[in-house]
Amino acid sequence: MQSELNQLAGLSLRWRVLFSAVLLLAAAISAARPLDAGTELQAEQRFQLALEAQAARDYRAMLEELRQAANEGHAEAQEMLGMVLMTGPALYGTAVKADRCEAGTWMRRAVAQGSETAKVQLTFLNRLRTAPGGKVACG
Repeated sequence: MQSELNQLAGLSLRWRVLFSAVLLLAAAISAARPLDAGTELQAEQRFQLALEAQAARDYRAMLEELRQAANEGHAEAQEMLGMVLMTGPALYGTAVKADRCEAGTWMRRAVAQGSETAKVQLTFLNRLRTAPGGKVACG
């Protein structure tokens, strides 16, 4: 009797493991499907794509995703875009041109949303010797 119970318990465990594996595989396949052309990404998703592009050193894609997320009001994307534009080629090579005027614009937008990080970045930008002299210099 005990050996039959052990066999049933072993069978039950195998079925549960197999079922879990099938569920995990199905979840992985559904997550790996490419987005449909009509799928709208949220600003947070675009920001995450920008981080992935940065990790892959695809700075053009990073910049594109950051701009879209920042335009949608994502404060972290605005902070990061400001920093990327402030540093430009120093960190990102020829893929990103430094534009301190635009950097300041994005930093001010993030500050308006309460970003302490952007406030520090903006202070740093304003202290650079080659910083544009206010709104007049930036147009």
